[in-house]
Amino acid sequence: MLRGRKIASPKFFRRQEKKLKRAQRKLSRCEKGSSNRRKAKLAVAKIHARIADKRRDFIEQETTRIVRESQAVYLEDLNVKGMGSKKGKRAKSVHDRSLGMFARALEAKCARYGRGFAKVDRFFPSTQMCSACGSIEGPKGLEGLRVRSWTCSCGAVHDRDVNAEINIRREGKRLLAAGRAER
Repeated sequence: MLRGRKIASPKFFRRQEKKLKRAQRKLSRCEKGSSNRRKAKLAVAKIHARIADKRRDFIEQETTRIVRESQAVYLEDLNVKGMGSKKGKRAKSVHDRSLGMFARALEAKCARYGRGFAKVDRFFPSTQMCSACGSIEGPKGLEGLRVRSWTCSCGAVHDRDVNAEINIRREGKRLLAAGRAER
């Protein structure tokens, strides 16, 4: 989220999934070593390459836009590998967003253009902490992911994403000021 503006995921893999499935099915039916199998293998590879190219282009454009608009960038260090495990049942969607590649590109561009960059620790309670009073009362655990808005005991009503953005920005500023921005 960028100052209240959410970046929608284009879902590159999901859009090409049906086409890819059809091409892979055709490949699996071909006899090994035949020229038709070679052609089918090339077709599958082209679909994968197209998905990767579109994803890379999107990441380059978005990270450039973010770096140009901001003097400092604060990013939450997420456990992408854990989020993408089969246990989470969100693996395909998490990997389709390519969060790790996005974070690396953003960090590199911040260094190249002289912008401040700080990674907030993954254990920082950004969504659970009230941005108004600082108490940690927000939704916890996996069932808390479904809760999109919550009310603190101080009376403040929070949207989960907006509250997390405020807390991450505050913690990132503190880390940059302390000179402990993780790289």
